[in-house]
Amino acid sequence: MKKVGFIGVGAMGHWMVNRLLDQGTDLTIYDSNIHALQPFEESSAKIANSVSEVGEASDVVILMLPNSSIVSKVITGEEGLKNSLKKNSIIIDMSSSYPFETQKMKAFLEKHDIRMIDAPVSGGVRGAKSGKLTIMVGAERQDYLEIEPLLKCMGSQIKLIGDTGSGHALKAINNYLSASSMYATAEAMILVKKLGIDPEVALEIINESTGQSYSTKMKYPNYVLPRKFESNFSMRLLLKDIKMAKSMASDAHIPMLLGSTLIEIYEAAYLMGGDEQDHTEIIKFLEQLSHQELSKGYSKT
Repeated sequence: MKKVGFIGVGAMGHWMVNRLLDQGTDLTIYDSNIHALQPFEESSAKIANSVSEVGEASDVVILMLPNSSIVSKVITGEEGLKNSLKKNSIIIDMSSSYPFETQKMKAFLEKHDIRMIDAPVSGGVRGAKSGKLTIMVGAERQDYLEIEPLLKCMGSQIKLIGDTGSGHALKAINNYLSASSMYATAEAMILVKKLGIDPEVALEIINESTGQSYSTKMKYPNYVLPRKFESNFSMRLLLKDIKMAKSMASDAHIPMLLGSTLIEIYEAAYLMGGDEQDHTEIIKFLEQLSHQELSKGYSKT
C-alpha cells in the first residue's frame, strides 16, 4: 500500500482526509493552521510538523491549497517537497491552480525525478463529505492508472482529461460557467419577484424547461431561497476562478467577452459584501441594486 501525504486540511481537505482514512489509507497530514489538524489527533492519521516531514513519509502527496503561488512554495521552498520526496514519487495537486503554472511545475519536477499530476475537484463540501466529488485529472495515462484507486476514495466521477494542466484548465472553465449561471439566475429571479411571480413556482417550471442549470436545481432551492447561503464555497474563490478562466483565454488569444463583464460584477459584489461571503450571496448584490429582496420567510418543503 502506498504511503500518502495530504497538505491542506481546510473546508474541503478535512472531509477528503476523512474519506481516505475510512478506506484505511496510510496517511500523513499537514496544515499551516494547527487548528485544522486538531480533529485528527485521535485518528489513525499521522500529523506532521512540516511539509518536509510529509514528503519524507510519503510515496504520494496530495495538495489541497488556495492557489498556484502557495503550491509553488510548498513544492520548491527550502523545506519543500522537491527536497524531501523520494525519486519517482507523485504529487497530486487537487487545488484550483493556474494550468500554465502547473505545466511549468511538472517540467521543473521532472528534473528532480518527481511526477506531477493535477486533479482538481467539483462538488463542494457536500461532495467531499459523501466521497462523490467529480475529479478532473491531468496526467500521463500510466500515472493516472497508478493513482486512480486513491482518487476513488474521494470521488465518484473521475475522468482523465488530458496531459498535466488540463484538469486545472477544465476546473476553471467549469467554475466560470457556474458563476455565469449563478448571476444570470439572480437577475431572472429578481425580475420574477418584481413581476409578482412566486420564485419557488418559477424555479419548478424552469427546472422542467430549457433554462435549467445546477444553479436553478440545487443552489437556489437549497441556499438562496431559504437564505442560508452556506454552500461553503466563497465568492473570493469563485472570483479567483473567473479571473483564471479569463487569463487562460487571454494567454490562448481567445476572446471571452462575457468573462470581462462577469469579473466586474463579482468584483463589485465581493467588495460590497466582504471577504467572508459565500458565493451564493451574489443575490444580495443585485437585491441592493434593484431594491427588491427575492424572498422572506421561505422554507423548503
